[in-house]
Amino acid sequence: MTAEVEYITNEAEVGLPPLQASRRTVWNYYRIEFLRNGYPGRRTGDVLYAHPIYGPYVIADYIAQYRRTKDDVFLDAAKRVADAAVEQMTPLGDGLAFLYNPKSTAVSTRGGTFYSGLTQSRYIEGFRNLVTLPGTERFKAPLLAIVRSLLIPAEEGGVARTTDDDGLIIEEYPSQAPDCTLNGWTTATCILRDYARSTQSDEGWDIFHRSVRGLERLIPVYDVPELANSRYRLTGVASIQAKAVGADLEITDCRVHMPGSGVYKANVAGDPAGEALKAGPRKISDGAAETLVLSLSRLTWPAPNKVLLSVRASGSGAVSLGIGDGPYSPMTKNLPVEYFRELGTFPVDEGENEIELAVPWTDAELVAYPTGFGKAIADRQFNQYHWIHVDTLGKIVEETGSDLLAYYRDKWRQYPSRWTDLSEYADSRITLERFDPKRHK
Repeated sequence: MTAEVEYITNEAEVGLPPLQASRRTVWNYYRIEFLRNGYPGRRTGDVLYAHPIYGPYVIADYIAQYRRTKDDVFLDAAKRVADAAVEQMTPLGDGLAFLYNPKSTAVSTRGGTFYSGLTQSRYIEGFRNLVTLPGTERFKAPLLAIVRSLLIPAEEGGVARTTDDDGLIIEEYPSQAPDCTLNGWTTATCILRDYARSTQSDEGWDIFHRSVRGLERLIPVYDVPELANSRYRLTGVASIQAKAVGADLEITDCRVHMPGSGVYKANVAGDPAGEALKAGPRKISDGAAETLVLSLSRLTWPAPNKVLLSVRASGSGAVSLGIGDGPYSPMTKNLPVEYFRELGTFPVDEGENEIELAVPWTDAELVAYPTGFGKAIADRQFNQYHWIHVDTLGKIVEETGSDLLAYYRDKWRQYPSRWTDLSEYADSRITLERFDPKRHK
């Protein structure tokens, strides 16, 4: 290394070589800063916290510089960051995971302690590349354990779900109710392909092919042809309006039945189907209405989700139920509600009543929301996730030759050419072209 080097952040302070200046825009976006042990993090207030997913990004950067320069300083840096990451990981059965924790990482709005299928897969990618280099044998055992973390079932706090044909769904985050974020799942699948190719591991190939089977089972449900788009995930927020007719009502319990997955409560903070009653039972005077914010999952498609309500009535009357609707907005993560679409009116008697509402997908098409343009890079708003879907499907098709996945890869690749013709994308805040780090600086 020469004396004339450009440091992006505080690498020099912790004894690490510089990150690549060509990726300055990305590093600035992440607000990266190194802890004293060499692990990369992000500052929240006055505290610098380890960020679980930053480790793989930095390891990849140093490996790339080592391969280009053959300078051991970069290889030593990659190993140092990898060692720091392993020290912070937690054994989970046969697996090993870097946990998101409010005390040690504090970088997620999600409550509790959990790990991410996408973050784990990034470590698989980083460690897979690292173990091909000199003096890295110690990372082979952690690599295998990280791979196995993708098989821990969601009901046990892991990130694995199973389709009805024994396909694997890799959740970006563990949750009691299904989420099925597509970019995390397809990215993890591509990384599993690379791992299996590199190691010639039968176990790796088995996990990869199970994930491909899961994608083939569910990929049609992510398609949004009317918006020339793909869905970000299969679970989304729904606003259910309850109106009292002829009697005063009190909603005392709320659940969501997702056929094939389970019945999930939506009453208190942290419930998997929402927090509709977290402030207590909802009282509705005759003629008035209240809105219950719930989670519905398109994983059940074509079967509808069912909203189950326990309602106490002051006398004979009815409850009218509707669902919030409105146009797609490219700058939001959930559907902005502009009006309510009526779903049905249900009679109630004085006292306790049980209401079961099946929510047709024809009235909830945008609950599982399409990808948007909320990613701000270089002072512009881009849709990163639709292109991730296209690219990762392409890599999977290259390996498997799947006709079904090839169909959606090709279809989704053509969608952006239609965005200029659709009124939903006529928003001056967004950039319809694909982000290019060489052009958009």
